[in-house]
Formats: sequence, C-alpha cells, structure tokens
Amino acid sequence: MAWYSLLVLFAGIAIVVYGADEAIKRLLNLSKLFRISAFVTGVVIAGTLAVLPELSIGILSAVEGTSTFGLGLIFGANIADLTLVIGVVVLIAGEQKITSGMLKNLKIAFIAVLLPVFMLLDGVISRLDGALLVAAFVVYVFWLLRSALGEKEVAERMRLSRSVVRLGVTVFLLIIGITVLFIGSELVTTSAQELSSAIGLPLFLIGTIVAIGTCLPEMAFAIRASEKEGSIGIGNILGNVLADSMLTIGIIAILSPIRIPNMASPLGAGIFVAAAAVFVYMRSKDGVINKKDALLLLAAYAAFILLQYVFQVIGI
Repeated sequence: MAWYSLLVLFAGIAIVVYGADEAIKRLLNLSKLFRISAFVTGVVIAGTLAVLPELSIGILSAVEGTSTFGLGLIFGANIADLTLVIGVVVLIAGEQKITSGMLKNLKIAFIAVLLPVFMLLDGVISRLDGALLVAAFVVYVFWLLRSALGEKEVAERMRLSRSVVRLGVTVFLLIIGITVLFIGSELVTTSAQELSSAIGLPLFLIGTIVAIGTCLPEMAFAIRASEKEGSIGIGNILGNVLADSMLTIGIIAILSPIRIPNMASPLGAGIFVAAAAVFVYMRSKDGVINKKDALLLLAAYAAFILLQYVFQVIGI
C-alpha cells in the first residue's frame, strides 16, 4: 500500500509540473494580448484561480458547519506560501528580484493579509466581516487592473486585441492547464495522506501535508515560471495569498460565521503575520530574495511545524 501511494505521489508531481508549464505559456499569452505585465496577470488570473482547492474545501466546511476547519486550512496554506513555497522556489530557481511596482503591491497585500487577523480579535469573523473582505478583494483587483491599463477599461483593451478568437483559445487552454495542475495536486495530496497513515505519522503532520498539497500548484508554477518570466510566479503566490485572505475567508464567513472559541488559533495567526512581515521587510530592504533569505523562510516554516507539535501533540 505504501509503495502504491509512493508511485501515485511521483506521478502526481509529474502531472503538476506539466500542468504548470502549460498554464505559464497561456498566462504569458494573455499578458501580451492585454498588454499588461506578467506580474499583474499572475496576481489577478493565476492567483485567483489557484485558490480553488481551498475555496471548495472552505465552502464545504462552511455548509457542514465546520467553518473553523476551512479557516485553519487557509491560514496553514498562507503560512506555507509565504515561507515554504517562496523558500523552495528561491533555492531551486535562484534569487527572485522584486521591482518597485511589485513592491508597492506587496505592501498593499501585507495590509490586506492582516484584515482577517484583526477581525479575529473579537473571536469571530461575522457575515458583515466576510462581506467587507470580499468587497476589499474586488476593489484591490479593480485598482490593480486600472493601474496596469492606465485610464482604459479592460473591455476596451480586449476590443483592441488582434484576435478575439485567439483570446478565447488561450483562455480555454489556460483552463485545461490549470485543471491538469489541480488534478496532479489532488493525486499528490491524497497519496501523501495515505502514505502518512501507512507509516504512522501523527495526525497534525497529515494535516500539514494537506496544506502543502494545496500549495503545490503555486510552487510548481513559480519554479517553472522563473525560467520564462519570474515575476508571474511571484505574482501567482501573492495573488493566492490575497485571494485566500480576503475572497475565500470572506465567502466562508458569509456562508457560516467563523467563531474561534477562546482564541484557539492565535499561534497560527501570529506566525502567519510574522511570516508576512518578514517577507515584506526583505522586499523593502534590497528588492531581492536570495538563498539566505530562503533558508530563513524555511526555518520559519520549520518553527511553525515544531510549535504545532509542542502545542498540539505534547500539549505544553
């Protein structure tokens, strides 16, 4: 059983890499058609689509009355995105440069990421809070597109495209690529859970594997994108964190208010904020994430896992 799960795991990784390649090609085509930067394309299109796994799980948990599970998964995925994913991308693909325009968006994203954390201070993210989060995400996307397109509307830029048919084909192929990406991620996540159960890992580690699995598309996407257009990979990670923090949590809260009895997750929220702060600080420092920074991010994620073990397993 363990060997079978291992084979499925490797097959899933191969599918993820292939799907990432195809998605990158189509996103670069879209950025050329609309004449906007690859970074903006990564944030708005790739980042938003990349939250589909968390969104679907979150909606299901909200419908079943366990919205706190969806919130925990999203916080875990965001922590992994800001530490593990970026760290691995830099170690494998090399240092990532951040332009001044990207830095401005990162600072705005940092503020957006803090919104649900502040909303949790009273122990609940209400339906009103959820609506505000969704509205904030819509406003941010509109602002980002308006900044990228100048004074022209997105619809006008679409009409100026040389071929609407070409646009349709590109979008269709993009959807196929992202679908393949998610199929591979699902295989990896499922097989990893089975493998963990077979070798007797603690339940909290199985949950961590699930969170990592939802981050596989961004990781594979960013690594492959660095060979063509590195900014689109960082944009995808940023877009995923933004969409998760505002859109996904907002929708979950609208469906079922998220209550945290006795502030049960301040640890996860605190580490999430710290990871975001470290990330933004490194960006404002020199505009480059190098391998030393990557090791620091990986150490932060390792600290998160260790603290989870101490508090959840040992019970200190």
